[in-house]
Amino acid sequence: MSVLDDSALRADRDPAGMLAVALGLPAQIREAWVLGARAALPPLPPAPANIVLCGMGGSAIGGDLLGGYLAPRCALPVIVVRDYEVPAFVGPRSLVVVASYSGNTEETLAAAAAARRAGATLFVITSGGMLADEAARAGVLVPGGLAPRAALGYLMIPALAALDRWGLTAPCGDEVQQAASALEDLGMELGPDVPTGRNPAKALAEHLVGRVPAVYAASPQLEAVARRWKCQFNENSKTIATWNMFPELNHNETVGWGAPETLAERFSVVVLLDGTEPARLLRRIELTCDLAFRPAAGVRQVRARGSGRLARMLSLVFWGDLVSIYLAYLRGVDPTPVEIIDKVKHELGRA
Repeated sequence: MSVLDDSALRADRDPAGMLAVALGLPAQIREAWVLGARAALPPLPPAPANIVLCGMGGSAIGGDLLGGYLAPRCALPVIVVRDYEVPAFVGPRSLVVVASYSGNTEETLAAAAAARRAGATLFVITSGGMLADEAARAGVLVPGGLAPRAALGYLMIPALAALDRWGLTAPCGDEVQQAASALEDLGMELGPDVPTGRNPAKALAEHLVGRVPAVYAASPQLEAVARRWKCQFNENSKTIATWNMFPELNHNETVGWGAPETLAERFSVVVLLDGTEPARLLRRIELTCDLAFRPAAGVRQVRARGSGRLARMLSLVFWGDLVSIYLAYLRGVDPTPVEIIDKVKHELGRA
C-alpha cells in the first residue's frame, strides 16, 4: 500500500496538519469574502491611477493571483512589490494593498512606510503584529496561527472584496462562491481518503519523487499559478522546482532542454491548462512537448475545474497545494516547517 493511502503514516509525517489546512481552502475563501465585505475601507484616492500589492512569500502570492484575475476586468494597472521599496510612480493616486500575514515582515513594513511617505492610500491585510492597529483602521484582521502560504484565502480574497466595494472591478461575489464550490468538489476527488489508483493528485506526486518539477503555465493568465506550484514544492516538499509560461518559454527556456539527457531526464514537466486556451496555443504546447520536452522524465497535464475564471485559477492552485503535500509525505518530510527561512530571519534580526 502506498504511504499516501496509510492514514497513520500520513499523520506521522504531518503532525501540524498541513493537509487538513490545505483542504480547508474553500471554507477559508468563503470566510475571507465576508471579512473583506466588513473591512474598514479608507477613502479611495481621487482618480486612482494604479494598484500596488506589497508582500513577500506566501503573503505576496495572493497579490500575484489577484493581478492575474483582475487583468481583464480592472482598468487600473496592478503590480506586486516584493521589496523594501516601492516604485517611484507610487504617490497620492496610488492604492497600496499591504499584505503581511504575521504583520512583522521587515520588507513589507519598509515598503508600507515608503508608500505612506509618498502619500498613497493603504489597505492592510494581516493577522496581527506591527500592522494590526493599522489594519483595524483601514484594512482587515484575519485569523492567525497558520503558515503564510496556508493562508492564501485570507491574504487574497479580502483585497478582492475591497476592490469590489470600491467599484474598481466588475462585481465578483458570485465568482468567489463558485470558486469555493469548485474547490469543495475537487477536494472530494483529490483528498486523502481517495486511493492512489483513483487519485490523480497522489499519482502525480508519486511520479515526481526523485525528480525536479518544471511547472509551465499554458498562458500568462496562469503565470502566478505556476509560481505558486513552484513555491509550494519548495516549502512543503522541500525540493527544488522551476516554473515558466507559454508562449514566453518558447523564446528562451525551450532551448535549455537541449541539455545533456542525463541532466534533462532529472526533470518532469507539469503543464497547467485553463481549459479555454485557443487552438493555436494548444498546438504550440503540443509541439513543444513533442519537440523539446522529450528528454524529460515525463510530461503531465493538469486541467482547471469550474466555470468561472476565478474558480479555474484557484482549482489549479488547490491541485498544486495537495500534490506538494503528498510529495512531502513520499519524501518523508514534514510539510510545515521552513527552518532555513526562519534561520535567515533570525540571523538578520541579530544583525
